[in-house]
Amino acid sequence: MSIFWLKKNGYLNRECSYQYGGIKWTYASNESSIGFSVEKENWGTTQETAYVRLKYTHTNQWTREKEDMDCKVGLTTTPCNYGGRRYWFVCPLTKNGKYCGRRVGVLFSIGKWFGCRHCGGIAYAKQMEGGRYRWNGISIPDIERAEKEVKRYYYKGKPTRKYKRVMRLNDKFEGGLWGMMIRLKKLF
Repeated sequence: MSIFWLKKNGYLNRECSYQYGGIKWTYASNESSIGFSVEKENWGTTQETAYVRLKYTHTNQWTREKEDMDCKVGLTTTPCNYGGRRYWFVCPLTKNGKYCGRRVGVLFSIGKWFGCRHCGGIAYAKQMEGGRYRWNGISIPDIERAEKEVKRYYYKGKPTRKYKRVMRLNDKFEGGLWGMMIRLKKLF
């Protein structure tokens, strides 16, 4: 669930103290949904509190038992540079016995609860590109992306700036590949 999606779709409207809605999605032919309500108390005062109540059914993947969940996630705000406020979720989970309480924009489904990616140990896709897909900090998709940006390879007999970048990336990738081969040769 994303705070940015809630804002974009009008659920964080200042004039309303209570709004509700739901989200449906499909993943690998399994349809899921979650109901939510955004509730604000003491609106416009110093004691103002806001939270999102998530209502959903969690199915245990091994026993197939269903459990109705009602999770309350706090909201906090930070001031924007040009006025107004930006809303954030406050992670409700605990990790290693300590309350997380991080200010995050996205909550992920972690087991039967929702929390931040730090509590769930969720990494970005780039962080997962390691080992055999990345040599010397460069991966093949990085090179392919740079090649797509090149519109002209040479101008007045000299390589263009974007083409030079592709050549540098290729050289760095090949240097890392040769270094990896030398290290493997020493191992065997």
